[in-house]
Amino acid sequence: MFDSRRKNDQLAPLLQLGFALALVFIAPVCMGEENRGKHLFILSGQSNMTGAVKAAFTAHIEERYGKENTVVVMRMKSGRGIRFWVADYDQPADRGLTEKKMTSNGQEYKPLIEAALAAAKDESFDTVGFIWMQGESDANNQLSEVYKESFLKLVGQLRKDLKREDLYYVIGRINDYARSRPDNAHWHRVRETQVKLGKISGNAWIDTDDLNGGDADNPDGDIHFPRDGAAKLGQRFAKKAIELISKRSARTAKELKTKEEE
Repeated sequence: MFDSRRKNDQLAPLLQLGFALALVFIAPVCMGEENRGKHLFILSGQSNMTGAVKAAFTAHIEERYGKENTVVVMRMKSGRGIRFWVADYDQPADRGLTEKKMTSNGQEYKPLIEAALAAAKDESFDTVGFIWMQGESDANNQLSEVYKESFLKLVGQLRKDLKREDLYYVIGRINDYARSRPDNAHWHRVRETQVKLGKISGNAWIDTDDLNGGDADNPDGDIHFPRDGAAKLGQRFAKKAIELISKRSARTAKELKTKEEE
């Protein structure tokens, strides 16, 4: 009995050492499942997609994945409706867009896709994400009825041209500064549409209502985000993109394990 106890006492330190070594070797592997690989992020939109947004987004993403594993490109243009990214934009009836105006449809897409393709040249990315902050012009110009189909056309074109059917997106819902305006039906509709788009499986949307500088003197805030709001917006976009990538990594790992067990 005493010999048995002595042997157990002698084995205990060895077992503890073995457990510690297992943690040393296994933990990095588990963490690596989510952190490994390279990621491309394409930022676009109108005036609220600023340099401050990109800077905050990039800093947060690089902190998570490493600078060597992330590429961030951005193409934005102030005061542009979604039609400027969609060549085959189908305007609502009787909305006043002349044939001359319609010739500018899709003109912002070319520099966007060129920037994305240049970044992707000779590179292999595990994920490609599209980060979108736009919609104010469509709301103000009462073009909300075709926002959903227009955005899906844009995403579909990106997936086709980049040859990435797995491209995901994160939409920033336009803020609520127009909530007190009597003629705000289109503003509400764009916001509702963006939430619905963000809820499509594998994608996401983020809330921006608290970022537009609203206070006691100006409760509705402004259409544009102040610099600190823009920085928070960039961080919020990054956190949501990381969340989506993590879910994909977990799903891929589960699928691989299932195949191995078959």
